[in-house]
Amino acid sequence: MLATERIEVAEQPTVLPAMPLSKMQITAGNPVARGQIVGQTSDKTVSSGYWSCEAGEFDWEYTWDEFMLILSGEAIVTDVSGKTHEIHAGQTAFFPRGIKTHWRIVRPMRKFFVVRTSHPL
Repeated sequence: MLATERIEVAEQPTVLPAMPLSKMQITAGNPVARGQIVGQTSDKTVSSGYWSCEAGEFDWEYTWDEFMLILSGEAIVTDVSGKTHEIHAGQTAFFPRGIKTHWRIVRPMRKFFVVRTSHPL
């Protein structure tokens, strides 16, 4: 017998709570980050939500797999090899667990994300 599942529907939040970057991650400007998880699997290893960030630069190492849809704004993401990727509204991107990146938020950005973690989030 299958476990009882539920369908979850959520509105896109208009205001996101603070989800600050650490001072050690920030390399330029004042990239104020905000975010909210809006859905999770029962084991909490897959989560979805919204994230936004003001202009600035920061380093980020992914400790999970992340799929994202850019809803607004623009960023230039550089990987450790020096390759740059321009991402903007309407595009999707995937970042595998373990990748180290440098983000430059060119225009304030908002994204919808889905992350898969090895441990409950």
